[in-house]
Amino acid sequence: MSRIRGRLYRLSRGSATRAAARRVVFGGGSLACGLVPPDLSSVRAELPCLADEVYLNSGGAGPLPACVAAAIGGAIAGNLARGRLGIATALEADERQIRLRAELGALLGAGPEDVALTGNTTVGLDVVIWGIDWRPGDEMITTALEHPGLSVPLRIAARRAGATLHLIPADEAHGDLEAAVARRAGPRTRLVALSHVAWGTGARLDVAGAARAARAAGALTAVDGAQSVGAIPVDPAALGVDAYAFPAHKWLLGPEGLGGLWVAPEARERIDLSFAGYDSGMDHRPDGALTLHAGARRYETSTPPAPLLPGWSAALGWLETLGWDWIFGRVRAGQAAARERLERVPGVRILTPPGEQAGLVTFTLDGVDPEAACRTLYARGVTVRWLTEPAALRASIGFFTDAADVERLAAEVASLGG
Repeated sequence: MSRIRGRLYRLSRGSATRAAARRVVFGGGSLACGLVPPDLSSVRAELPCLADEVYLNSGGAGPLPACVAAAIGGAIAGNLARGRLGIATALEADERQIRLRAELGALLGAGPEDVALTGNTTVGLDVVIWGIDWRPGDEMITTALEHPGLSVPLRIAARRAGATLHLIPADEAHGDLEAAVARRAGPRTRLVALSHVAWGTGARLDVAGAARAARAAGALTAVDGAQSVGAIPVDPAALGVDAYAFPAHKWLLGPEGLGGLWVAPEARERIDLSFAGYDSGMDHRPDGALTLHAGARRYETSTPPAPLLPGWSAALGWLETLGWDWIFGRVRAGQAAARERLERVPGVRILTPPGEQAGLVTFTLDGVDPEAACRTLYARGVTVRWLTEPAALRASIGFFTDAADVERLAAEVASLGG
């Protein structure tokens, strides 16, 4: 445990120092205070898929680093050699969970006790949605910009509970979101649930404002962080939200099958357990007595995917060595560069609102079907995603994206409209 605390201290200290010292540009970084930015060619070499394609789909799943594959492979090899639940492997699994909670907490400016390990973003959101004691006539608020991973559980919960789901239109969500929530919030509002970054338009939403309006009405705020954590700095406590869910496999480059859920200490008594198990608490006595874990770990159940845990830790460790300020700076600059270059392609219309956003650029091409375009681009070695709401193409600009990737994307998109 002392090693974990020491690493947590180093993580927080290192991030603060680098944030104050390094200024980043899209061309690879610039020096400040004598710090040398990572070598981009070496960074890209750790992501083998980049050798054969322009990979612009971290919003779906980030490219897999070689160190992550090695960590997962090593864990599986250990299981083969020593069994999956001997004393040594059981202790290793416990330590890996402790370490991972600490690493995720540090990433969010929080402690390990504030984070639960989940299966993905939707699992974390379901913990919150189904943890509320809904009654007929209760109300919940969301936006028209949400991914089905949030909108579907909300609709199901509203149907089962006899609650009303209020939907904020896209134009209002892109504008004064605090006012939009306040207009709909009332004494029966129990939950405001929304994305930090909209998965379709790529807009960075005012979750802090939404949380203020929710708090004024006595409601909880839950955030879908699938397109934010790893792409922009995230501090849920500073945002004033009650719960924040995010995945391993997108911008954090971890394996599928893992996620994190941050829960504010004051919200834990308002978010009950719908799924529970051995890992929810302590003192599992036959008389039914149970002591829940004091922190967010109470929302865990049992038997995490043990070989995946070192994979996510390996990804987080690698990203930490690169420096979060460098990563966020490159995403920010790369997104702006991709937007500017695509705007010069005839027939392209950018749907992502202007201004500082995260890593997504959503766009249309006149007269071209997005799905057909996506398939053609993929066949030519450029991986993006097509969307149905809105009907568009979406490019995810990662810290590893270079100027040649952006130019290749623009050239191939231009050829589709020729």
